[in-house]
Amino acid sequence: MEKFAVTINYRANYGYIEYDPETKTADIHFPLADKKAEVDAYLHQEHTFSIQSGETIRDFKKVTLNPLSDLTSFQLCLTRMWEATDVRVEWSMPPGMAETLQ
Repeated sequence: MEKFAVTINYRANYGYIEYDPETKTADIHFPLADKKAEVDAYLHQEHTFSIQSGETIRDFKKVTLNPLSDLTSFQLCLTRMWEATDVRVEWSMPPGMAETLQ
């Protein structure tokens, strides 16, 4: 299975996370050591939150996820990562694109 990568951003400091579904590991490439450590800690903890599930957008269920257990859990946990770390996922920015911005 192919690796999945997303751009991350903290106050205009860009990097990326690359998730390998085969090994269930994530490589974090980020210039700020303290924020990199926060993201790493976040990805190695279980998280419980409500997600939309059901026929309407008002139907939610509570789930507990390990971000590294599978790609879907990884992606769902990334949607909440900014609340815990202030590091945002730039879903529409391909990894490496920020390197060419001036």
